[in-house]
Amino acid sequence: MSDDVHLQLFPRPHKITVSAGQFHLPSRGSIVLAGEDPLSALPAARRLQQTASEVVRLSLPLSIGQRSAAVPACTFHYNALLAEGAYELHVNEKGLIAAYGSPQGAYYAAATLKQLLQQYGRTLPYLHICDQPDFAARGLMLDISRNKIPTLDTLYRIIDLMADLKLNQLQLYIEGAPFAYESFPQVWELETPLTGDEILRLDAYCRERYIELVPNQNSFGHMEGWLTRPEFNHLAEIPAGFMLPDQMVDSDLYPEGLFMPPGTFHTEDPEVLQLLGSMYDDLLPYFSSEMFNVGCDETYELGLGASQALAESSGKGELYLSFLQKIHGLVKQRGKTMQFWGDIIIQHPELIPRLPKDIIAMEWGYSAAHPFEADTRKFKEAGIPFYVCPGTSSWNSLTGRTDNMLANLRSAAVHGKRNGAIGYLITDWGDFGHWQHLPVSYAGFAYGAALAWNVEGNLEADVAHYLNTAVFQDRSGTIGQLLLDLGNYYKLESGTVRPNDTEMSMLLRSHLEHVQLAVKLPVEQLHQLEQYILGLEARLEQPVLECSDAGLVIEELRSGIHFVKHAVQLTRLKQQLAAADPKLKAAKVQALIHDLDLLLHQYRQLWTRRNRPGGLERSISKLVRLRGEYTALAAKLDAEAVR
Repeated sequence: MSDDVHLQLFPRPHKITVSAGQFHLPSRGSIVLAGEDPLSALPAARRLQQTASEVVRLSLPLSIGQRSAAVPACTFHYNALLAEGAYELHVNEKGLIAAYGSPQGAYYAAATLKQLLQQYGRTLPYLHICDQPDFAARGLMLDISRNKIPTLDTLYRIIDLMADLKLNQLQLYIEGAPFAYESFPQVWELETPLTGDEILRLDAYCRERYIELVPNQNSFGHMEGWLTRPEFNHLAEIPAGFMLPDQMVDSDLYPEGLFMPPGTFHTEDPEVLQLLGSMYDDLLPYFSSEMFNVGCDETYELGLGASQALAESSGKGELYLSFLQKIHGLVKQRGKTMQFWGDIIIQHPELIPRLPKDIIAMEWGYSAAHPFEADTRKFKEAGIPFYVCPGTSSWNSLTGRTDNMLANLRSAAVHGKRNGAIGYLITDWGDFGHWQHLPVSYAGFAYGAALAWNVEGNLEADVAHYLNTAVFQDRSGTIGQLLLDLGNYYKLESGTVRPNDTEMSMLLRSHLEHVQLAVKLPVEQLHQLEQYILGLEARLEQPVLECSDAGLVIEELRSGIHFVKHAVQLTRLKQQLAAADPKLKAAKVQALIHDLDLLLHQYRQLWTRRNRPGGLERSISKLVRLRGEYTALAAKLDAEAVR
């Protein structure tokens, strides 16, 4: 019999054959660990024990070795012919038989069995599954630097989801001070960072689930958290800060340009390498991983300040490569394999062949049209191993950008596999306050994980169904599609391409006097956007969630919708300001102040449910500024009404 369309497995395995017949799990059965090195499957067996207890209320004891007295419910059997991470699963009259070539493969078989038990209970259809991952490294990167640092419980929840999705690498992006560097307590003393001891706990929790916790420390650009401090400011390329080049600035959001604080190291100052070495020595001992992502992306001011003369004589690309090689030396001294973001070196493709051959390039891009095909070919031709690194499109979105997310994740997977990527890293950023709530990112986590496991088999993966059943346990079966629809409100905006952004998010971050964005949204179109988001708000009454954080999830989605609704009202206010509308009264602005106060109150409360308190006030700083601008406008309108 061919694949059963009713068999819902996520990620979809490479090969499934369903045949006639059913196996009923015996009430007194055992999980048998058989063959060579039977204990290599012990973590997988423990996971299956937990699943059987929670899902079908069965207690399945372990039995090492096959015995006539034991009734096998499931047998794990080592098979040296299977590749790393591969497994075969048989369900027939003999029970469940899981063959594996590595402990990870056994664990992934247990993950598949979990979904089968959730779908069918104790009575499973006869089937045969052959499965293995397309990408050796299948990771998730979480931004814990702008501005949310999750609690350990939140991170454990995410790690458990990763294990279900067969992901095997986690990176926590660090810039600034989300980590408690023991040599630099002054940097984080007013924060609530992750400590070394907590990293050790996370590392162990990950290892138990065959997930590698990879240290991620930006080391070149994005160093504002350090270079704005007096004791490190002299290490900056431009200590006083600089204006971002006009071609890199959205003039609708920043009509007067965008000033940037110092964020890029002066590559020729020897103190820089000393500082990086000390930071690495504080961070790296807490990770068991042999990998280390040193960042080095978006070095905006490189060659424009202290090193300008050298850049003009040697070239900016040479300057970048030289410093990258120095960082590589620091990493090698500490016994790690270096990963680095590939966005700068890709601008100088002639230099790629000169990269160290033991380095790993992280080819990132977050638009649907990002040139993964062309960029990955450059690394492939130079013999440089690389990952593809798409994103969830959650940041700067309020509630997501679903269609862009799906296309971006899909393109990275297709071209990454075609050109020989060794890894696939789903990135989830938190730019400009990290206003999006965690559930907004789940669809990207799931779809990206499915593609990383089996590209061709999961191009049309049913993400909504997986969210309904495995993540939120929604008896109504509605929240998955609701989340995907919520992430598409941006398609009702002006139609102007805004990289990594939505116009509603931009409007909330802009100064009240800047009206350029607002006037590009026609009144009728804005009305359609508002009706769309109100319709989604009404649909929030439908889900019946049974996950442990059910109430919190609904509150978070209501908060995201509130952000969009307030942005719509702000747009209307800005349109009145642009038109110098005499009908604009202080009462309307006071109503906006009240609504923003409610939004901020709810947001502060929700923040503490999943995240540490540090970073909260920075997250809402632009909203607090907006409130001040509202207040000033209301006072002005009141004064004009008196005259």
